[in-house]
Amino acid sequence: MTRYLRGELAKAAGINIETLRYYEKQGLLPEPERSAAGYRIYSQETLTQLSMIHNAKSCGFTLREIRKALQKSAGPGIAISEFAAVIDRKLAAIDREIVRRERTKTMLADLKRNLFLSSPHEGVRETLQVLGMTGSPENRDIRC
Repeated sequence: MTRYLRGELAKAAGINIETLRYYEKQGLLPEPERSAAGYRIYSQETLTQLSMIHNAKSCGFTLREIRKALQKSAGPGIAISEFAAVIDRKLAAIDREIVRRERTKTMLADLKRNLFLSSPHEGVRETLQVLGMTGSPENRDIRC
């Protein structure tokens, strides 16, 4: 059975030692064993758990959500249907975020288009005045 010191585990997992400490403090990792000299000794299971945490974060799960899943798995466990429902909620949140970002993207494109019109939208004119932008649409510059 492979055993790791803190630095070795961090290196094997591809994370910073401070990240490892943070995960421990947040309850994402089990309390490690101690050597006779007092060094933390981590198991292969902890490396596997770090890999799972990394993968979950890559899928957009927060550390809070990951901790909750780990706590449930330590008890009676998590049913696949329950996990699928969590994923569905995460997908719905991403869809809402995409809609919000698309609206923002459209607003920015409209703002940029209005910047170069000889008669921009009133809100754009006000923005240009507040920012001190002067001159013709081709020569508008911010006064510093």
